[in-house]
Amino acid sequence: MSFDFLPTNRQEMAEKSWESVDIIIISGDAYIDHPSFGPALIGRFLEANGFKVAIIPQPDWHKDEDFFVCGKPNLFFGITAGNMDSMIANYSSEKHRRKEDEYSEKGEAGKRPDRAVIVYSNMIKKLFPGTPIIVGGIEASLRRLTHYDYWSDNIRRSILFDSRADLLVYGMAEKAITEAAHRLRHLQTLRGIKNTAYIADPDYYAHQDHVELPAHEDILNDSVLLLKATINYERECAKRYPQTIIQRCQGKAIIIEPPDALSSDELDNIYELPFIRQAHPRYKHPVPAFGFVKNSVVSHRGCYGGCSFCTLNMHQGKYIISRSYGSIINEIKNVIMKQPDFTGHILDIGGPSANMYGHTCISNQGCTRVSCVYPVICPNMNMDFQKQLKLLDDIRRLPGIKNVFINSGIRYDLALQNNKYIEQLARYHVSGQLSIAPEHCSEKVLKIMHKPSFGKYLDFLKQFETANKRYNKEQYVIPYFIASHPGCTLNDMYELALYMKKNNLRVKQVQNFIPIPMTLSAAMYYSERDPETSKHIHVAKGEERLWQRALLQPWLKINQKNVSKALQKIGKKL
Repeated sequence: MSFDFLPTNRQEMAEKSWESVDIIIISGDAYIDHPSFGPALIGRFLEANGFKVAIIPQPDWHKDEDFFVCGKPNLFFGITAGNMDSMIANYSSEKHRRKEDEYSEKGEAGKRPDRAVIVYSNMIKKLFPGTPIIVGGIEASLRRLTHYDYWSDNIRRSILFDSRADLLVYGMAEKAITEAAHRLRHLQTLRGIKNTAYIADPDYYAHQDHVELPAHEDILNDSVLLLKATINYERECAKRYPQTIIQRCQGKAIIIEPPDALSSDELDNIYELPFIRQAHPRYKHPVPAFGFVKNSVVSHRGCYGGCSFCTLNMHQGKYIISRSYGSIINEIKNVIMKQPDFTGHILDIGGPSANMYGHTCISNQGCTRVSCVYPVICPNMNMDFQKQLKLLDDIRRLPGIKNVFINSGIRYDLALQNNKYIEQLARYHVSGQLSIAPEHCSEKVLKIMHKPSFGKYLDFLKQFETANKRYNKEQYVIPYFIASHPGCTLNDMYELALYMKKNNLRVKQVQNFIPIPMTLSAAMYYSERDPETSKHIHVAKGEERLWQRALLQPWLKINQKNVSKALQKIGKKL
């Protein structure tokens, strides 16, 4: 079976009768040949465009020989930390080393280095001098500009400087990296490719239309400028036709070319590539992350929610690109026919928010709104829920299908726009528990998060419970809350703790806020300023972060000391 996978060493290359490859992808994840895994997705897309591609999954960065297993590529090395940022994969919200990594065999931690893109890139610079390097994936994408780094508590420059890469492909970059491969094959420049970033002389774009952000050195001297840079970048990227963006740094400039949107047909073609949908046979034990997505299908890309703490709008963009009905149906039919261990359960059909499938902006020009639903739903947003309902209904009726679930999450404020959607969701597409992310109950905190009013969450709960009773279903909503978000005080967390106590909520999974690079919330955390008013806001740091998180699970013995400290600080009882 290994012959059908992208090769991971010379022996597997020989099975394909290849003496060399054009491109070698180095990944911080185990190699799963499934469209939910970025390295496989990029590898298959390059392969479909006529390039010989190999993957080196999770090389030991202490061993030079691990980087020689496929030889030297004819064109370039593609480097990614994998589906997760390596710092988030390796560390908890309180910067403690994680004991597990779901993207590694057996969930074993320690298989990827901290700052994997930088480490891998510099290994290649040392071992293969002169060979081009292209970095991409979520870690590189969200560090393409000056950013706040939570783990070092410092402002860091673009990852292009520290990785010394020739090019960075950001966001949904299938077309960008393929264009780069064609250009390298024909000895052409890598500059000017959409969806890419690169280092140039400061006057490289001086006489062309562009948006210039505050310089790296200026941000180092004034924390508010990071907030300004983030807001300006978000607004420009929210446009349907954004301009090139420039940021000066250390006598050079980072050039961010505008994105190149995929069409629905192009998205169909990507997900119809010949994925095996299995882990590479080199693994004798499961890779935990694969179990969550193995029998899942991506229906669309993009998210117009615009939550302050979320990376999706900076990575996939706000405009929804939906796959066609026929493409999704065909993929599921292939799962039924070709997946030998398929038991009839589709675990998910969705995207960043499952119920954005089929939604379109009817404005040809778009706008600078980062969120199409906050503070109110934009009148230009065409929300066609019937497309997803028909799709789900038809999939459910396919021979061999027992259940079709939605596990990728839905926007409850959108679900409230269509009663039938909530009815069908409760009746057919919940596997006992539905995860929803209200994030908080404080209106003040929700506003700064760019989340809808808590009242809308309560309205959704009522409608969902009514639908469950109608269809005699015992199903529950599991809310997802965040502690320590900028603007959230101990009193705000106390308000949430009281709500949870009153409603007998004991959630197992809670999150202490992590300032992810390039997000508005990270800029708020660093600057301690409200992005709308520029006024100072409360930001929980140090021990208070532990207190806030403990208030989400006050019944746990491990939290009782921190709960007591929190209550003593604000003079309250719980």
